Amino acid sequence: MTDALQALQDQYILLTNNLSSLSAACQNNTEKNAVMTQYVACRTNYFNCINQMFHDDDPSVQALVAQMKQEQTTLAAAVKQFGAIAGVITAITTAVQTGAALAAKI
Repeated sequence: MTDALQALQDQYILLTNNLSSLSAACQNNTEKNAVMTQYVACRTNYFNCINQMFHDDDPSVQALVAQMKQEQTTLAAAVKQFGAIAGVITAITTAVQTGAALAAKI
């Protein structure tokens, strides 16, 4: 598995494993919809890239993979410390948008 696909898979697995907790932490339907929208986008990014070829020698792919790894650390910490679900949603949105940019590189 390439680093790019691994980064997308790691993001997808993290959100999948925490989806019920994230949903339970939401205080209203707007927050739940935001979490689910980003989860679906994350899942789409990952599944659209399975069996596709990334050009791992492309500097833009390498930069996005590095950015995703950094955001994955931030996202994992945010998910563990649900202080404010709005902050978690922001972290998810940022990470998923980077994933979408990476997925567009196939």
